[in-house]
Amino acid sequence: MLCWRRRCLRTVAVLLLVLFLTGFFFTSYHVFYTLELLPWNPPVSQWCKNEEISPALWQPVEKEMTIVTMFIDLGVFKKGDQPLSYHSPYKYRRWMRTFGKIANHVVAFIEKDEDVEYFREIRSCLPPRLTKVIKVNREELPSFKHLSRIAEIYADPSYPKHYPNTVSAEYTCAMHAKYDALEKASTDDTFKNPYIAWVDVGLFRNLDGTKYRPFKLIPPQTFDKTAVGFSYVWPQRSESSVHTIMRQNLVWLAGGLVLAKREVMLKFTQDYQAAVEELLHRGLSNTDQEVIASMYSPEMLKEDYIKVQTFRCDQGQMGLFGPDARYLCLGYLCRHEWQKREMGGSR
Repeated sequence: MLCWRRRCLRTVAVLLLVLFLTGFFFTSYHVFYTLELLPWNPPVSQWCKNEEISPALWQPVEKEMTIVTMFIDLGVFKKGDQPLSYHSPYKYRRWMRTFGKIANHVVAFIEKDEDVEYFREIRSCLPPRLTKVIKVNREELPSFKHLSRIAEIYADPSYPKHYPNTVSAEYTCAMHAKYDALEKASTDDTFKNPYIAWVDVGLFRNLDGTKYRPFKLIPPQTFDKTAVGFSYVWPQRSESSVHTIMRQNLVWLAGGLVLAKREVMLKFTQDYQAAVEELLHRGLSNTDQEVIASMYSPEMLKEDYIKVQTFRCDQGQMGLFGPDARYLCLGYLCRHEWQKREMGGSR
């Protein structure tokens, strides 16, 4: 009997150890590879030491485009409804590395000193004249003035929870701040380029960790210079009220890349900021994608709004599949336009 008890205790101890180790490795795997909760920065490749750079990269093109981006560290936050769907600062910094091979003029709005230095390191293979970094304080950005009002709306238990859009007031403000950055960059016009585009730091995340040539972004040949361009995500629901769009997280266009002529973008950003204030006055808040869907709904549409041009990609086009074919389309079309030019196609 005593021997049997010892065997049982040994078996239980082994099972507990196996469970502990399984839990430990499962947690460690997701901490490092899914959540990417790492306290250091991703390594930056000095690709220019090993790759030839096409002289065409430095030659100006007729439709030269200034890229505007921003990085504000929001910590770790839940993104979507899946249990392990979180974004971390490390993940955003890893995605940001693709800016090291984008040979456009870039205006980057960055908050922390260490992130300013990291972004400069990412861009170090490119001529310094292509990059302007503007250090910002989130509390001084116009969109963050709405923080307390947005937090008040999200604190209402009856307001639908879509992570992080209608949960994190800081995330919502950061999405609105894209248009603060676009407005300032359009007004300053540092690089005197005819086109300007917002580009999310993660827009070309699928390229990170792969081998690809440095490239530029230029507007597609069919781009309407009187319009603002977006990737088309889902059909516009004309029957949906603004209340429904904002509370149910309805998306028409993707906000990862916003493209326009500089003077057109300036007007669009001002219209956008006014729409945010109008929606907050109605007790409605969400991110830029829902705000834009609301702006161009029959309920809010104004005669003087800038017209929207949408771009759609098929599944598999330019290597985009699933949601990426919808949300990343225009960015990859702008890259493809450059690739055609580089190969001697469109001039």
